[in-house]
Amino acid sequence: MKRILSIIIIALVINNIQAQKTVSIQAKGSLESPNPCDCVEISEITNKHNPADILNGMEKCIKKKEFDKAAKLFAIAGVYGKYDSYRVKDKSAHQALLVLQQKVLLNVNEDEKNNVIASLKKVLKKGSEELNQVCQEIRKVGAPKYHPKYMIQHGIQAFIKKDGNGLTENFKSDESWKLALKSYLHCDE
Repeated sequence: MKRILSIIIIALVINNIQAQKTVSIQAKGSLESPNPCDCVEISEITNKHNPADILNGMEKCIKKKEFDKAAKLFAIAGVYGKYDSYRVKDKSAHQALLVLQQKVLLNVNEDEKNNVIASLKKVLKKGSEELNQVCQEIRKVGAPKYHPKYMIQHGIQAFIKKDGNGLTENFKSDESWKLALKSYLHCDE
């Protein structure tokens, strides 16, 4: 009897825990897309677009079934997000790019997702001429020139009174830009 009562109590506790509401708290500006892109070529992206803006364009490309174009937008958004992770001080904010990418992929059906993955493998294949072209196009756009509010506001520091602008001190832009291209896309390998 005692054992059955214990099992019932445990089951009720587990059920109660599962029934609790999940509350999502976001700081103003978290994952913000102030200048959303359309489904465009990399050459139409400017270094004032942040990854949230660019990934909006990627999602539009997927809906239009322009999967190679979507893969290229994924590439530049990724390089920009990687660069931002080097310059944003709050490490808890660095998953902002991943969250934005997941948001796009949650909004597409399985067939679209498979087509995007196939295009990503083709367009961004390490050492391929297509990847080399993508790297050149991204270099022409240049390193980001926006303040990475979308990422800064995504971290825990956005909820804590803080000083400064959220960026690391003595940031080495040129060095970080080259590193983002190499580490995210394997440009020049």
